[in-house]
Amino acid sequence: MTVFMTKTWGFSDPCWPLQFSTEGWRARARAALKVGDVVVIVGTKGPQTQPAEQGRVLGIMEPTTEVAFWQDFDLPTRAEHFDAEGEFRWPYALLNRGAWQILDRRLLEEISSRDFHMDSALGIVPLTEQEGVAATALRREPVGLLLPIRARARIEGEEIARRRAAPPPTTTRQGIMHLRGAPAYTYLMAIEGAQGLAFKIGWAFEYNSRQRQFNQFALPEIGGIRYKTRLHRLWDTARQAFAMEQAILRQFDRERHRANREVICGVSYQLLEAAWIQYWPRDKPDYHVERTRQKIRRPHPACR
Repeated sequence: MTVFMTKTWGFSDPCWPLQFSTEGWRARARAALKVGDVVVIVGTKGPQTQPAEQGRVLGIMEPTTEVAFWQDFDLPTRAEHFDAEGEFRWPYALLNRGAWQILDRRLLEEISSRDFHMDSALGIVPLTEQEGVAATALRREPVGLLLPIRARARIEGEEIARRRAAPPPTTTRQGIMHLRGAPAYTYLMAIEGAQGLAFKIGWAFEYNSRQRQFNQFALPEIGGIRYKTRLHRLWDTARQAFAMEQAILRQFDRERHRANREVICGVSYQLLEAAWIQYWPRDKPDYHVERTRQKIRRPHPACR
């Protein structure tokens, strides 16, 4: 077993995934990690870390090499977690197999006399055998992992994860109120062959089935338009999937097609992708749903 170390702004329960600012640093970590390796989490000495945690050993993670992204998790973010352009600072992640919170939070200087450089904050660095033994010998207790269904789906496969969460719904969209707690997707489909840029925003229990259904009616084989899924996100509940759909549609309200209010016209894929990435639910998804219903009742005059 190799013991690695990385510096972060803190350690939480439930434990966040092991995160990186670039895909390159994540790739280096994946190449270095083996089954059973652990990463010791040390608080940085910067102002973003609580004074009582600065420079101290805070926790231990046992990461996998399974990749994830920050949007997969309900992370309790703060303003400083985003850069000047509004981008999340550590979008690339590795899922954890286990995690522990250190009870005796000793200073890193008491464990190692070495000077650690910027790579210990951007990636993971190996500790010596003596340092690793000292760090892992500290009193600790296990903590939960932040692992919702959309992250679990990356390990088990989406269908298995969905079946574990709830029986696959078989009703139509119009009758979903009693199934709003079942897992569902928000999707963005490009409408190829349309006059100008056009995208369909929606939600469904099975986005692949929805795409096939659309194309059966559109008949692209004989010259009709074709629906092609460009983005999809699996949510714990249909309520959350619906909230994301409506939030993005509201953001591009003036570009919504009059004949189908779930179709956005004249907007580039890059802008829609940016809105997709920036969206994240608040603590109360029901609030989003209620505000959405009010918005639907009062569409913009130019779109009536």
